[in-house]
Amino acid sequence: MLNTIKKWLIAIRPFGFATTLVSTTLGASLAFYHGSFNPGLYFMTMAPLLLIHTGTNLINDYYDYKFGLDGEQSLSSSGLNRVNGQIKLNQIYTVAIACFLASIPFGAYLTLLRGPIIFILGTLGALAGYFYTASPISYKYYGLGGPSIFIFMGVMMVWGMFYIQTGINSWYPVLVGLPVSFLITGMQHSNELRDYENDMKNGIKTAPVIMGFERARYYYYFLIISAYISLVLLITYNLLPLWTTLAFITIPLAYLPVKKVATATSQNDLKGIDYQMARLNIQFGIFLSGAIIISKYM
Repeated sequence: MLNTIKKWLIAIRPFGFATTLVSTTLGASLAFYHGSFNPGLYFMTMAPLLLIHTGTNLINDYYDYKFGLDGEQSLSSSGLNRVNGQIKLNQIYTVAIACFLASIPFGAYLTLLRGPIIFILGTLGALAGYFYTASPISYKYYGLGGPSIFIFMGVMMVWGMFYIQTGINSWYPVLVGLPVSFLITGMQHSNELRDYENDMKNGIKTAPVIMGFERARYYYYFLIISAYISLVLLITYNLLPLWTTLAFITIPLAYLPVKKVATATSQNDLKGIDYQMARLNIQFGIFLSGAIIISKYM
């Protein structure tokens, strides 16, 4: 039993949940700062998002493996690649679909609470997760993975949690969500940089393949720098309290993956960058959300 659970945890790749947790917790901390926070609603919102994220991870790995992108030469953290032969391919697909379907009752409840916009955005998010690599759209393979991550796993999640908690439809959480959205997109882009040689060999047109490795490297710098510059602007224009400068403590942590990208000469040099970016996202999110909560009492 324990061995089976371990295999599925490897397949699901829960370390990637950092993106969902950071965005939703930021939205919740903003709601708390403005006087509205319901713990039950927080977990009721987290449940379908984590189910969709799980389904997305499994579907992503399923199609990457099916299209021959996660072979022996791949450095991808693909869970399916690591449990190949221990979990059947059709089981991965079945559980992925089950996760998407299991999110529906939660979405229905939240729709009754806050209106049809939650159903519309939730459905769009689930479809974006499924067709990230799934046929016939597979938009990740055409350089559109980054924009999707920025929108659906960044600003939309921050806005969604804020709206569900407060009932207030505002651009405010979208603007405040920009720093974490840039970092989350940076995490996704770093994965594509790592897979550059493998994707190019297989004819997959991810952003780095379209841009070329050198331009893609600079785009990665842009994403990381933009996270911190947007935070400066939000504080300067009083959209975030001064305490959120605590998030700048993470700059030395950001230096590690940036240095790895700057010095990389082949895909082997980028092994493990996904874990480094996950840590950066988590710590940035903890300091940013924690500082917002602290500011409520200061």
